Amino acid sequence: MQTVAVAGGSREEILELVRLSRKEFNNEVKFIIFDTEDNIDSEESWEYRQFDSEKEMMEETVKSVVSKEADILLKGGIKTHTLLKEVLKKEYNLKAQDLLSHVALVNSPALDRQILLTDAGMNIAPSEDQLVSIIENVKQVGHSIGLNKPKIALLSSAENFNPKMPSSVTAKNVTERFSEATDAIVYGPLSLDLALSKEAVKNKRFKGPIAGDADILVVPNIDVGNVLYKSILLFGEATIGGTIVGTKVPIVLTSRSDKVRSKLYALKFALMQIGQTI
Repeated sequence: MQTVAVAGGSREEILELVRLSRKEFNNEVKFIIFDTEDNIDSEESWEYRQFDSEKEMMEETVKSVVSKEADILLKGGIKTHTLLKEVLKKEYNLKAQDLLSHVALVNSPALDRQILLTDAGMNIAPSEDQLVSIIENVKQVGHSIGLNKPKIALLSSAENFNPKMPSSVTAKNVTERFSEATDAIVYGPLSLDLALSKEAVKNKRFKGPIAGDADILVVPNIDVGNVLYKSILLFGEATIGGTIVGTKVPIVLTSRSDKVRSKLYALKFALMQIGQTI
């Protein structure tokens, strides 16, 4: 059984998520809710731990994963910055990679497979070196969920190299840096349609190592990522769940605007990352 530590979990939408998760995952997941409210009791779906201050609550939440009492961190009714500030304290030694990044698992009816999308929620305008780190993070996530040699598409507005377009230049340089990789195929610049649509590949007579069959989409900056994420969610009837990676445990991010199915999907994604089959 895996254990999820919920930071600031007294909000009703988080309690609903916990109750539904217990049913969804056949009671194979245990929850510990940390908060400062005094009107919450422990019940069958969770254990509740109350603290006098948010500072103490955050410290104890993070210590639960440091001690391996919990396997996953889930953000409840607190700010992402507050959670990450505590997680990244040096004494906890929870940072596993040089750079933290956001990875989303996307399940869209328009595709015949799930895909990963990064980084749509954390790094604003990654440099070439930072993009390499983002790829290393998502590659590791891909391997953990069963993508043995994922095809990683570096998105730009077109597949042809354009020296006047920064995303095109960066994609070309990063592709060269991964040219000898044996555990993934990294290629760009590549337009979104050629990354995901075999019909577009056929119509444009495109030939390349990734041709409508990308497993992972890497965006050049957070603006592109945010728009793509929300477009898929709003107009693609997709279910999307995101986690912060680069730490020794997955960190599940939830928003009050997320539907319950997306929150459940994010948690399931985190469980997949630690090898839990649900």
